[in-house]
Amino acid sequence: MHKLARLSASERQQVIDEFVGGVFAGIELDDDAMVVAEWMREMPGELPDDPTSEQVDAWLELAELVADDEFRERLRQVVLSESREPWFDEGFELRRRVLEHAERALAEGIRPDSSAGQVIVDRIVGAERSAEERAELAQRLGALADTRVERYWQLLAIITGRPPGPSVIPAFTWLITGLRTHR
Repeated sequence: MHKLARLSASERQQVIDEFVGGVFAGIELDDDAMVVAEWMREMPGELPDDPTSEQVDAWLELAELVADDEFRERLRQVVLSESREPWFDEGFELRRRVLEHAERALAEGIRPDSSAGQVIVDRIVGAERSAEERAELAQRLGALADTRVERYWQLLAIITGRPPGPSVIPAFTWLITGLRTHR
C-alpha cells in the first residue's frame, strides 16, 4: 500500500490509462464516448507534496477499484450498450430532470409508487412513453445506478482536490422504482 501511494504521477496515470483503455478496448468511440473516456482519465499531474490522508486513501481505494475485473466488465457492458439505447441522446438532460424532480420527491417524502410519484415520473420521462420504453429505461438505469461507478467519480474528485458531489443513486433508485410501478 505504501508503494502504491508513492507511485509517480506518470505511474498513477498509467494505472488509470490502462483501466480506461481496457474498458474501451475494441469499441468504436463516438464523440460522447470520447468525452467520457477523457473524464475517466482525469488525474492530477501529481499528488501534492504533502497529500492529505483523504487523498492518499482515495488513491488507494481508486487503485483497488480499477483493478477489480468485475468493475471493469460492468463499465465495459455499459459502454457497449450505451449507443444502442433509445435514451442515449437524452442522457445529460434526463440526469438533470432526475436530480431536479426525484431528489425533490425524496426530500418531500413522496413515494415513487404513489399517484403523486406517477406525476413526477411522467414529468421526468414523459407521460407518452410506452410501458416497453419505461421498462427498458428502468433496466438501463439499474445498470448505471451502480455505487461503484459513482464512487469512481467521487474518488477522482477527492484526488484532484475537489469536493465529491452528493450521491445521485437515491434519486435514480427512486425513478427506477417509479418506472417499474407506473408502466
